[in-house]
Formats: sequence, C-alpha cells, structure tokens
Amino acid sequence: MGLTFYMFLLMKLVIAFTIIISYMNFIGKTQLTQFTAVDFFGNFIFGAVVGGSIYNNNLKITEFILLLSISVLFMYFLNYLSHRILRFRTIAVGESIPVIKHGKFLLSDIEQKRRKIDMLRVLSQLHCMGYHSFQEVYYAEIQPDGQLAAVKDTAIPPSEIFILRGQIFDILVQEQGIEKKNLEGFLLNHHLDLSNIFLAEYYNDQLFITFRDGSEKSFDLTAIK
Repeated sequence: MGLTFYMFLLMKLVIAFTIIISYMNFIGKTQLTQFTAVDFFGNFIFGAVVGGSIYNNNLKITEFILLLSISVLFMYFLNYLSHRILRFRTIAVGESIPVIKHGKFLLSDIEQKRRKIDMLRVLSQLHCMGYHSFQEVYYAEIQPDGQLAAVKDTAIPPSEIFILRGQIFDILVQEQGIEKKNLEGFLLNHHLDLSNIFLAEYYNDQLFITFRDGSEKSFDLTAIK
C-alpha cells in the first residue's frame, strides 16, 4: 500500500469526522448522557458506513460522502419523528416508569414492566442518593435513560410535562388521574389553542403554560381530576 492509499484514507476519516460532528452539534447531542436508543442505533449505522468504506479503494470520495449524507439524513429523520410523534418516542426513546407513589409500591406497573425494572438496582440507586430505605421515599420513578428520580417526605409529587409543542402526553396525563378528554375540554373552555402552546407543566394541581410567543399563564386543574 502506497502513500496515496493512506492519504485517501486520511481524507475519508476527516470527511467522516466533519459530517458526523456537524450532525451531532446540529441535533444538540454532543455528550454520551444525552443519547437515546435512536442515537445509539445511529452509532451502529455510522460505524458500519465509515468502517466499511474507508478501506474500500473502489469507493470514490463523492460516493462515500453521498453514502454518509444519506445515513445522516436518515438518522435526522428518526430524531425528528421521536420529537414530533409521541407514540414513536415512547417506542424509540421510552417513558418514565413510576415505581413508588404516595409512599406505596405501584405493584401493577412494576409487575407489568418487570423486565425493565431491577428492584435491587433501584435500592442501590436510592442508597447513592442518600436514602436509607424504601420507607423514606414518597415518590420514585425510573427515567427513560435508566436514572432514578425520587422525592422524600412530601405530599406533592414532582412536576410532569402534559403538553409539549402542541402535543398532549396521554400517559403522563392519565397517571395524574386526569382524563385526556377532560383536559382537552378544559383547554377549549378557556380558549386555549394547543398549537399555540409550547410547554404545559403540571405541578400541585396547577397547569403552568408557556406559549410560543413567550407569555405564560397558570390554571387550577382541581375541577377536572
């Protein structure tokens, strides 16, 4: 193998690095802790494309760039779907799994999703967070990334996002004892258009809404629980 081969190889590596880093910066994920299942899947694709192409002398630079660009566009499309379509996000990224609520184990949820829940690991995570026992925990849930969130000695569970960019998170709404149709009726009665809502956070029976124009309002949801 002559010098030309190694120069060609270096050029492909530089191109691959530039395209992939530009893509990761564009979607705002430059740290491993930010990665979802979709991103890890993308790593396999990028690894296969780059690893299978850089040593192929018959593949032209233009073909290599085109192949890598198609892979990047495909992964961008999957990330777009995971942000815009809630059902796809639930499948691809996952959802939070409550394990303790009001100081009681949610046994039905734990048994239903026991393949995703390791109670020994949950207890170990609680110990690392400064809890000595399950008995000290008022509310706990496993995040989509596997991390544990827990609240101690309070009658108010942590907040949940009910609406994001005009999309209602059905499961999170139901977990708080609110019917989706009741929430939609509440918004309609208050002349609130979903398309104008950027984010709606539910906390302590209050709905805190941030609109796309930056304005904010809060509403009491006690009546529809």
